[in-house]
Amino acid sequence: MAFMMSLPTALRRSSGSEDVFLFTVEPDHLAFQGHFPDDPILPGVIQVDWAIRFGAEAFGPLGDFKGLSNLKFMGVTRPLEPLELGVAYDRESGRLEFRLDGPSGRKSSGTVLFDSAP
Repeated sequence: MAFMMSLPTALRRSSGSEDVFLFTVEPDHLAFQGHFPDDPILPGVIQVDWAIRFGAEAFGPLGDFKGLSNLKFMGVTRPLEPLELGVAYDRESGRLEFRLDGPSGRKSSGTVLFDSAP
């Protein structure tokens, strides 16, 4: 059985074509362990993983993962920082667009590509 890191508890709201998840990540969350002990930041791979998992929560099965496009990391994300993750999914093209924003601006954004879900 594969280990899956827990998602932070989030408040969800829908605004037309985008679902938005509002959350903070506690300092003791597993995502910060080892990255980095004296100056913790949220790893980019975790940001992408959470975009996919919150996307599946919002839109149901997304299909089989095909790749990433336009992936950008623009700011450091720290414990207890208020975050807003926006996700939008186009089922026909299999494209999940995401953006992660904090008080100081955009943290990351990108497109996750999937084969069409059944």
